[in-house]
Amino acid sequence: MKQQQAEAGNLATELDDKKADVPEDLVPSVDQLTGVLEAVNDTQTPPQERDGAVRSARQVDSALDAIANPGTPAAVRDRLTALVPQVSAALHTANESQTPPESGALGLIVARTASVLRVVEDQDTPPDVEASLVDGAENLLSAVQNGAPIGNEGANAAAGRGEDDGQLEWKMLVSNGLETAGDPNTSEDERKGLAKSAHEGSETQPGDPEAQQKKLRLKKDLREAISEQGLPDEPLGRAAELCTNSVFESVLDTTLADDLQTLTPETWNSEGIRDFWKSREAANDSLDVIAQLQDDTYDNTALAIKRMIPQLADSLPADDLYSSLGMGARDCLQAASRLDNEMGVQSGSWLSEAQRV
Repeated sequence: MKQQQAEAGNLATELDDKKADVPEDLVPSVDQLTGVLEAVNDTQTPPQERDGAVRSARQVDSALDAIANPGTPAAVRDRLTALVPQVSAALHTANESQTPPESGALGLIVARTASVLRVVEDQDTPPDVEASLVDGAENLLSAVQNGAPIGNEGANAAAGRGEDDGQLEWKMLVSNGLETAGDPNTSEDERKGLAKSAHEGSETQPGDPEAQQKKLRLKKDLREAISEQGLPDEPLGRAAELCTNSVFESVLDTTLADDLQTLTPETWNSEGIRDFWKSREAANDSLDVIAQLQDDTYDNTALAIKRMIPQLADSLPADDLYSSLGMGARDCLQAASRLDNEMGVQSGSWLSEAQRV
């Protein structure tokens, strides 16, 4: 945690120093972002929430360098200058949320959406794809900032996942679509359709009769774009670590605490888990899992991969894997495939999906 807090503090200082080099109208946004970094450095802030703020701040930091660079084309500078205040404002709103689980999820949505800054900086994305991604990011960041709903209210609400009417589910899906379409590993054939469907999802209003159809199309395009890349060439322990960390940051901790209580120590269950933070490969067959408990202490425990991965697969079925984890879904499918091949342990729908990829 001290290393994480140090990184947040160093980023806040670095951003503050850059105020002299950016346009004057961006200074309030930089101040707002450094204020968020200072706020999340409180010891009681869940680590995942701090991670999301740091991830967004890194991307803004890079964008500010591009804006200050005299060699950056004017059109690129203008797009970045328009996006930076929206990222800062949306992250501020996420941090101010009165419901901590919701705050962490919104922070992750902002961080994934902020990946569009990198797409604009790179200047090598087809213009129509970039336009869809920028418009989609602006819509989604505005919805987060203003608390505005998108999609179809009341349909497919995710029980126990926070925001009413499945709004977090919708916004997470769109942010994963934007991030995946902007990822350089996504093929040109896939990214155009995915960028378009993510943009359409970002501007879909509650009550839109085509909302459900748009959502299904976005989920289909996201699944195809990710699965086309195949499974990553990672050994079991590393794949399980990456997979578990993706689940920890994407699924609400209240849900994980209920689903994993048969695996976690009784002391964790009796005290209550505030934040599942990280897992690290401890051996070929186990993960070292770190959690923040409700009394704000930190603890770690070793969990067997052959128990952890099947349990996570029960908690997050393959039908929801891509829309919840985005690119992280590949690591979970690889972990399921390796676990079956090396230990003969099957992970339900994850294994079935891995065999199709």
